[in-house]
Amino acid sequence: MIRKTAFITGGSGGIGEATALKFASNGYNIATTYLTGDVSKLKNKCKNLGVDFVAYKMDLKDENQIIDTFNKVFSKFEYVDCVICNAGKADKESLLIDVPTENIDALLNTNLRGTILCNREAFKKFLNQKHGNIVNISSIFGLNGGPCEAVYSATKGGIIGLTKALAVEGAPFNIRVNAIAPGYIDTKMTAHFSTEEKNHAIDMTPLKRIGKGEDVAQAIYFLSTEQASFITGEVLTVSGGVLRF
Repeated sequence: MIRKTAFITGGSGGIGEATALKFASNGYNIATTYLTGDVSKLKNKCKNLGVDFVAYKMDLKDENQIIDTFNKVFSKFEYVDCVICNAGKADKESLLIDVPTENIDALLNTNLRGTILCNREAFKKFLNQKHGNIVNISSIFGLNGGPCEAVYSATKGGIIGLTKALAVEGAPFNIRVNAIAPGYIDTKMTAHFSTEEKNHAIDMTPLKRIGKGEDVAQAIYFLSTEQASFITGEVLTVSGGVLRF
């Protein structure tokens, strides 16, 4: 039997690491990317689970790096079943009028343009094998907008539009495309929260806790499996019930 492979961008982050371990624990080989983080511990954990693991340094702002990395992953592994576009960045909270243009460009090029390019390369590969699953990581801010997060919200909203459009394009070729919209999750992006900010996030969450990377990983895994074979173009919110801010 051919062992399936999951390709997860941003494996050094909390959601990326939890997702890799979820797939690895279910027998998937793991390919992942990183930019500045450390994936050595993740590598050891995956190896201990008895699966193959490979990691490549990749900058979402660099088209050539994205193309090269996708070529390497799909050449190395016999069957890549799913691509999870998880890598991204956030900026400090600011009113839009106070956000420098270079910060706007960095968010757009990393979160939106980078995710579009990853989807494009994944789609090329999946067309050849007439099957594939793409899961894009958006945000509740992409659904409802977040105060003092206008640019970040725009990038995550764009990912939802990308997901819905590409799901229609992919359906005739047995390619499913879905998105996850996490709420407040305990990751590097929220590590800077003050106690007051964390308490506010908990207050805004009906289940009264901050989510864990594992909570998001469970949803990603579900959307990538045959149990979700009739689901495409959807946005699954993993937020503990957050509906507004």
